[in-house]
Amino acid sequence: MFDAVQETVDRLAMALQRSVVLEDAEWTLLASSAHFDDLDPARLHTLTARRPAPALVAEMRAWRLHAQLVPRVLGVEPQLGMEHERLVITVRSRYEVLGFLWITLTRPLTPSEAFLVLETADTLRALLVSVSQSIAAVNAEVESEMLGLLAPDEPSRRRAADELLDLGMFTRSRHFVALCLSLSAEWSPWDGPPSREVISRALLRAITTPMIDAYSFVPTSPEALILLGFRNEPTREAMENVVAAIIRETDAADVSEPLQGVLGVGSPVGELSLSWESYEQALVAVRVARSRESRSASWTADPVAASIVTLLAAEPPAHLLPEPLRRLADAPPDVLALFEAYVAHGARVADLADRLGVHRATVYYRLARAAESIGVDLESDDARFIIGAWVRQRRVTSAAGGAPGSGDGRA
Repeated sequence: MFDAVQETVDRLAMALQRSVVLEDAEWTLLASSAHFDDLDPARLHTLTARRPAPALVAEMRAWRLHAQLVPRVLGVEPQLGMEHERLVITVRSRYEVLGFLWITLTRPLTPSEAFLVLETADTLRALLVSVSQSIAAVNAEVESEMLGLLAPDEPSRRRAADELLDLGMFTRSRHFVALCLSLSAEWSPWDGPPSREVISRALLRAITTPMIDAYSFVPTSPEALILLGFRNEPTREAMENVVAAIIRETDAADVSEPLQGVLGVGSPVGELSLSWESYEQALVAVRVARSRESRSASWTADPVAASIVTLLAAEPPAHLLPEPLRRLADAPPDVLALFEAYVAHGARVADLADRLGVHRATVYYRLARAAESIGVDLESDDARFIIGAWVRQRRVTSAAGGAPGSGDGRA
């Protein structure tokens, strides 16, 4: 199929007697013609690196070429290596951008040449749609087997792992880390690019380290499963770099509303069929991040916080709340704020007094009155534990919106 794409580009270049280049939706070179004395530094970089220089890519994103619906002429930009004007056509299907057709304008196009360019762009669109559909079929199969890794029974998970290996995925990987990417976007009424396209572009730009042998993802809503495969167990620093890159690229996504992605990271596992364990840990890590109003958290790096979420996040029904906890749940906002500050400062009254700008005696008095109002004694270790646990549980459930999935909810 790509032979036909290259042949179509060559024919257009010969007819126009000028350079023609076709790039994909991420500006990676797909096909290029021979030169006609119009080679400039920008084109040379694309031909040698198979991708434009980073500065030019940044400018093209700013020009919003993905959103354009008609051909566009770009002027000379010497600082970007563009010494000639260029005609750029965004090649798109009904659902997505397929690529960009570039033609060097050393002289204006005649009407007949312009018609030929548009006709060729339509031919390339049809060819790229066929390629895209073939890739989409493979992607659908991979995503189906990725979901199979989260099946509730072991035989189904092992079967899905075997199918992924047969598809050529993770064949050299020996360690696997699952990530949970939780996005704020509501995809159902979304009128922008499909969720898969948005996440795919972000991951393509973010995951560039050679340490990662393979990766795949399933754009479920609202969380996406991202699975990374490594030949060697990844270091904490390497994972932090990957996490930072994914967050940076999702923030830079060309969408109408900020995605505000939150990323949870599970621990490494040694078998593809055990990826569900890492993913459930990543789900908990997302809740840890949200409870801290952070953009990311790791099961491995945040064991205490992960333990709190795991053990305390399931909110009991009202009839199982003892009287002190019922009163605490119904306490006035100032009482709740006082207990939350008390817990946040590790029950250290001196630190809390400094924070509030009052004498320690005042803090002791306020805490005693608040504890009396709910029927507990803060001199008791058990009472302090219960209040601390309740405050942390409240913070987690209010930030994350419900209890984390159990082992039976992997599908």
